[in-house]
Amino acid sequence: MDPPGTRYVQREGHALAYQVVGGGDLDVVWFFEINMHLDLMWTDPQIHYLLERGTTFARTAYFQRRGIGLSDPVDHIPSLEQQADDIAAVMDAVGMRSATVVGVASACGPAALLAARSPDRVTGLVLIQPFAERLLGSDRAPPGWEQADIDRFIGGWRSAYAHWGSGESVPMWDPAVDTPFNRRLMAMLERCSSTPATAQAHLENLLHLDYSQALPAIQCPARAMLVPTSPVSRGASRHVAELIPNGSFHVLPSAPPGASLGEAWVPILDHVEEVATGLHRRADADRFLASVLFTDVAASTEALASIGDLAYRDLRAAHERQVRTVVDEAGGRLVNVAGDGTFSVFDGPATAVRCAERICRAAEALGIDVRAGVHTGEVERTGLELTGMSVHVGARICATAAPGEVLVSRVVHDLVAGSGLSFTDHGERQLKGVPGRWQLFALADTGHGPSATPPIPLRLALFDRAVLRTARRTPKLVRAAIGLVNARERRQSRRPG
Repeated sequence: MDPPGTRYVQREGHALAYQVVGGGDLDVVWFFEINMHLDLMWTDPQIHYLLERGTTFARTAYFQRRGIGLSDPVDHIPSLEQQADDIAAVMDAVGMRSATVVGVASACGPAALLAARSPDRVTGLVLIQPFAERLLGSDRAPPGWEQADIDRFIGGWRSAYAHWGSGESVPMWDPAVDTPFNRRLMAMLERCSSTPATAQAHLENLLHLDYSQALPAIQCPARAMLVPTSPVSRGASRHVAELIPNGSFHVLPSAPPGASLGEAWVPILDHVEEVATGLHRRADADRFLASVLFTDVAASTEALASIGDLAYRDLRAAHERQVRTVVDEAGGRLVNVAGDGTFSVFDGPATAVRCAERICRAAEALGIDVRAGVHTGEVERTGLELTGMSVHVGARICATAAPGEVLVSRVVHDLVAGSGLSFTDHGERQLKGVPGRWQLFALADTGHGPSATPPIPLRLALFDRAVLRTARRTPKLVRAAIGLVNARERRQSRRPG
């Protein structure tokens, strides 16, 4: 799924940015912390997966508080009441009569306040890393806190905000995900969401806020959750859950070593889904039927040796652009590119087969041969990646295909009956590492090869004419393509008559 466009709703003369994804009968609203930039979150594959996964069970709106990120700047920090009004305004703009509302860290207060005062609009509440009582401006430690914990918490966050834009907020969120990669990502999110002065002003405001009086009025089911090593006091977050009549407290599983920010949030999304749907997430919920397409450049090493590193790099880049364009136009998704091969996924097998044929023909115009394999079966989503035996079968079918050939499994052959596609039986094959023997079929010549070209003086083969057409369109590839022509002619001249 492509990242959504950003929309705006006017709030007291200022535009408040939000995004909406998905559809269905259920609605969810995420009110993010100030460092979670709406557009840049989608650039991280694991966060992208989580945001996309949310669309499988609900229509979902995302936004940050006014004055932050993509919204118009404001000259003040909005009050808790104004921020609660902003949640309702986004819901109104989207057409959400009621929703499960998710508050992240400093956004927990506004989410809780909306749930307390508008019970008809909030059907469920999820509070992530919450604490409800002020940490500054009181002569006593609030419930659930020890003074030493408060001092460490305030000191750590003030240091992170004093170094805003460096990613130092990562260990203050969850020390388990404090890696150089996550700090680089968070540093970018911080810089693009707020200036250092604005960020520090929001922190100092947060330390003086108290919304504990609103919690007993919340009527909907609510969950307060905390990562195991959070600097937020476990007792303080538990106290939030205890003040809500239908509240519960949950300590999340520890993030696996080396986890990305998105991976660490998977258990959080599980909780959001359970609150929104009332159901526990099924263990196989990430498994679905799909058609996988693998392609691979034939004789790539030989081509590289013939034309050189730089020329082959440009040629491969041109081919990758072709694949991306063709797959996108067909409605598929390019899952990944590895070396000279590509892996794409489609909803239906006929579309995947036709796309494979287009990729092979487009590659001919670049002077390269591409083999392709298509299979349909159950796959499992792990982040943006897809895994499972069906994926391995598709890759092995591709490896079995001849240059320029599209091979498909028996499953695909049977499913596309009546689509107008025709095949030739290639018999049963043993696929490396895959149990059993597999009957394969080759896509028959569709007659949609490279278009005819005007007569050219000299006796040029079809391949050579394709090179000339490519040269006219893409001059930077001329040298690479001509090198391939010469290499082929040398190989043919060495073959015995």
